[in-house]
Amino acid sequence: MMKRYFLYVLLGFAVLPTYGQGITDYYRLPEQSQHYDRLLTRYGGPYIKSRWYASLDGFIRTDRAKLDNSFDGLIQSDVVGKAGWGAVVGWVYRERWAFEAGYARMPIHTQVSVTNASYPLVFRYNSKQNAFVLRGKRLVVSTSKPWLRSGFWLSGGMWIVPNSGQQEGKFSLIGYRYDGRRETPDTLRLASQTQANTRMTALAELGAEYNIRLSNAIDLGFSVRKFWGLSNALTTDVTYAVNYPATQSGEPNAGSRTSVQKAQLLGDGSGMSYGVTLRYTFATRRQLTNALDVRGKTPHIR
Repeated sequence: MMKRYFLYVLLGFAVLPTYGQGITDYYRLPEQSQHYDRLLTRYGGPYIKSRWYASLDGFIRTDRAKLDNSFDGLIQSDVVGKAGWGAVVGWVYRERWAFEAGYARMPIHTQVSVTNASYPLVFRYNSKQNAFVLRGKRLVVSTSKPWLRSGFWLSGGMWIVPNSGQQEGKFSLIGYRYDGRRETPDTLRLASQTQANTRMTALAELGAEYNIRLSNAIDLGFSVRKFWGLSNALTTDVTYAVNYPATQSGEPNAGSRTSVQKAQLLGDGSGMSYGVTLRYTFATRRQLTNALDVRGKTPHIR
C-alpha cells in the first residue's frame, strides 16, 4: 500500500510542471500602452517636448490720453475702460518657453470731459478696433510638478494697431459769462477735432499670468498686463476762445477781453489690461526615453 501512495506522489510531481506551462500570465510583459501611461503620469511634464495650442481671451482694458492743457480745470482727460476679446495660437517648448501670435479687438481712445458746464459733457473717440500681437512667455514658478503647466509666467510682447487716417469726430460748444462791471457778456467757445494717425501704432507689453492645468488638453489663465504706447493713434485738438470771433467781421467787441488757448490730447494706448484665458492644446510632441534611464532619476530641463 505504501508503495502505491509513493508512486502517486511521484506521478504528481511529474505532471505539475507540464500543467504550469499552460499558465503564461505570470511572466507576460505589461502592455506597452500601460507602461507608457505610467511613465507619462510620473514623468509626463518634463518629457513633453513641445505643444501647440489655441486660446480665447476675454479682458478689461483701460487707457488714458495725455492732455497738455486743462484750461484751468475746464476740461480733463478720463480713463476709458472697455471690454475686449482676442484669439491667439501658441507654441510651448519643454513647458518653459512659449510664443504666441494673435488678434484682439482692442481700440485706443481719447475722452474729453467738460467739467465746468451745468452738467458734465463727455466726448469719446476711438481708433479702429483691430490689433495684432506677438508675445513671448517664460515660466518662472511651477506649482504642479512634474507636469509644470500650472504656475506663474512672465510675458513680453509687441502690438500693432492699424489706423484709418480719417477724422474720427468733432464737437463745438458755446457759452456766456457775465461780469458785473460790463453789460455785455463774454462769449466762450470750445471746439474740438479728433484725427486718426495715418501710420500704424505700436505698443510694448509686459505682463504676468497664472496658468492652471485643468486637464491634458485644457488650461485656464488669469493675466494682468501693462501697455506703453510708442506712437500716437489719435490726436484730439481743442480750442478755447473768449470773445473770438465776436462779430461777423471777426473782430472782438470793443472793450472785451479776448483770448485763445489750445490743448491737445494724444491717445497712444498706454494703460492696463486684466483678463481670463482659456487654452486648448491640439497637438503634443513627446520625448519618451527608456524606462531604465528614467527610473530613480530626477528629470532635468534646460
